[in-house]
Amino acid sequence: MSVRVVTDSTSDIPPQVAADLGVCIVPLMVLFGDEELRDGVDVTSEQFFKRLTREATTPTTAQPSVGAFREVFESLVADGATAIVSCHLSAKLSGTYESARQAAEGLAVPVLLVDSAQVSLGLGVGVLQAAKAARDGATAQQVQAVAADVFRRTRTYITLETLEYLRRGGRLSRGQELVGSLLKVKPILEIKDGEVEAVARIRTKQKAIEEILSRCADLRPWQFAFAVHATTPQEVEYIADRFRGLSEETPVMTGRMTPVLGVHAGPGGVGLGVVSAPDEASPPFLPT
Repeated sequence: MSVRVVTDSTSDIPPQVAADLGVCIVPLMVLFGDEELRDGVDVTSEQFFKRLTREATTPTTAQPSVGAFREVFESLVADGATAIVSCHLSAKLSGTYESARQAAEGLAVPVLLVDSAQVSLGLGVGVLQAAKAARDGATAQQVQAVAADVFRRTRTYITLETLEYLRRGGRLSRGQELVGSLLKVKPILEIKDGEVEAVARIRTKQKAIEEILSRCADLRPWQFAFAVHATTPQEVEYIADRFRGLSEETPVMTGRMTPVLGVHAGPGGVGLGVVSAPDEASPPFLPT
């Protein structure tokens, strides 16, 4: 049985890592006015952030079309897939999951969907574990269970230079009353129950990173740790070193936000988090 794994571009999985595990990535869209660009395909992160800071036009984002998903699903079937597991960013933040669901209707093979209730590498790490399970011969149901279990154990935090970009995109839920004051300090946001929630206000970005690291330390033991940046690679290097100092044996994955996430995070955004160790509720067939 050939089980294939599909995700979307907000997973922030490096392209070569995805290719090595056979993960198919469906891009979301970045829109500068009437100009539509496929996330990470027609515009790179480097190109996007340069353009973001010099253009007056505020970019927006759009989910992949049903047709885009259908094309990917059908190509996998033609390539021999007997089942597909499709994992996506939080359905509360985007219609991407719904596009995938509609595209799966009437397909010749089953498509098992997973709403990660996450974003960025909080999504990406679970996708990679699902792909490893598929590589190791797990059934589609087992691959789906692996992904869901990793997402359940994932905690993702974000700190930004400003909430302005997130506010423009309407991606704040609870804690809206904090927005005015947060604009003058560094916010700590958490992806909680699939939504972006403001959880703290810190005077400086460095102190915000230290606060997040402290929160992550309380969640040990970890299975994985991860960090991504918009325009500050030196901060991700620092965070990775701190993670290793807290837990030498924990793999640390690093990356860069794709343009779609950059629309909402803005320059200077940093995301980091951990996956706690498997527990009694975890399936017995987790990949090694």
